[in-house]
Amino acid sequence: ILPCCQLSFALAAPERLDPRIALERALGRCPLAEVEETILQSIPYSGFPAAVESLGWLRELHPDADSYPRNATKQPESFFQKIYGESEKKIRSSLRDRHEDLERWIIEFAYGTVMESSWLSSDAIEALAVSSLIGQARLRPLHSHLRGALRTGHTRKSLTLLLDSLQKVAHPEVLRAAAKMIERECSSD
Repeated sequence: ILPCCQLSFALAAPERLDPRIALERALGRCPLAEVEETILQSIPYSGFPAAVESLGWLRELHPDADSYPRNATKQPESFFQKIYGESEKKIRSSLRDRHEDLERWIIEFAYGTVMESSWLSSDAIEALAVSSLIGQARLRPLHSHLRGALRTGHTRKSLTLLLDSLQKVAHPEVLRAAAKMIERECSSD
């Protein structure tokens, strides 16, 4: 999944890692379906324009490939709860405080339409989220998703490997902050 995490990073931070290069690297190391799903999972973080462009490149490289089927069952509430755990109510309240529609949009679209319809495991989805947030240097949501990654089965070691895979492209201060977050979260157990 690390090459796909680099693709997720590139879609969020194209000025730091060329998304087309990251796409081609991911295709060389990961199944086509996993690369396609990585792009779809990037939409809540990097937006539709990055997905439209990179899915276009993917179709140029693999014009005859069929899209991988999506999971039809949706339980966005449970996926959101899995990621945020005991902080779920606080996060929901914070979203509502920012804008009355934000909570519903995030739950229904990001968690319902995108994440719940994925065939990727929740720990893979969280690794992609962490990579994207590192690319954007969004430390507050990064901290929440690092916790989510730990809740979905990641370990200090797996998250450190993820940070190491982004060493050459991410802002060093963001990687240092992420490493400190991981250390705090893992030492509080």
